[in-house]
Amino acid sequence: MDRKRSGFVLIGLVLALACASSTAYSAGKCSPKSYRQARSAMTSRLLATGYSKPQVSFLMRNTDRMTSALRADQLNDKARACGIDSARAYVLGCLDKQLFPLKSSSSASLNDEKQTKGFWGRKRLTVRELLFISEFHACLGAAKEYLFRG
Repeated sequence: MDRKRSGFVLIGLVLALACASSTAYSAGKCSPKSYRQARSAMTSRLLATGYSKPQVSFLMRNTDRMTSALRADQLNDKARACGIDSARAYVLGCLDKQLFPLKSSSSASLNDEKQTKGFWGRKRLTVRELLFISEFHACLGAAKEYLFRG
């Protein structure tokens, strides 16, 4: 049963990475939300879909750390008009589209813990945390590809 569940998670991760380019920076549109607004909305969505407060705090703290490392001087010409706040908000907007429609009723297997090599500073993460982290990295990668100079 555990192998089957791991297979479903792996399939989800592959689909997320495949979809990342399709949700990439909608042809130069600026994010309608600021990073602060997008962060607040993401926090609320995570809590509403069964993530615990400690999980949300952990995930958003690392999200803030990684998105704050995105630099304005590295934006490409299309993204420069929108600004760095828009580019950072884009990552969370992409994540929202990829991670949801996760339903709170699907929490049973999402709370199982897995041993990892230390993603984001932890060696034991729940499936829901790993799902968030994988989707976040897909969206961060899409943002770097479409919004920043290589």
